Amino acid sequence: MAIVDDPAALDDTSRAAIERALAIAGFVLEVTRVLAIDEEVEIRQWSVETTSGARSFQTHLDDWPRVLPDGASLIRDVAGDLYNLRAPHLLDRKTRDVLRPFIDL
Repeated sequence: MAIVDDPAALDDTSRAAIERALAIAGFVLEVTRVLAIDEEVEIRQWSVETTSGARSFQTHLDDWPRVLPDGASLIRDVAGDLYNLRAPHLLDRKTRDVLRPFIDL
């Protein structure tokens, strides 16, 4: 067991392992729909629905969703919170259309 103060300080392999473990363990918000992704200066503003209700969060323009080995996509917001798109290709058509510029569907 270890405490990681800043996952961004880890090497890519270690950070990916932690993100996969968190996604599997359920310590992330599960996205069920993506309503909009708007680009502002250096920031993307996401409006989503999760299993815990509606959420808005921001990501940096150079932060892209990470594809996990099971095909899910993991998004880290500017605050370090994680959002999981478990099966993006199975989500509703509007969500897929909004996501298409950001992940392969």
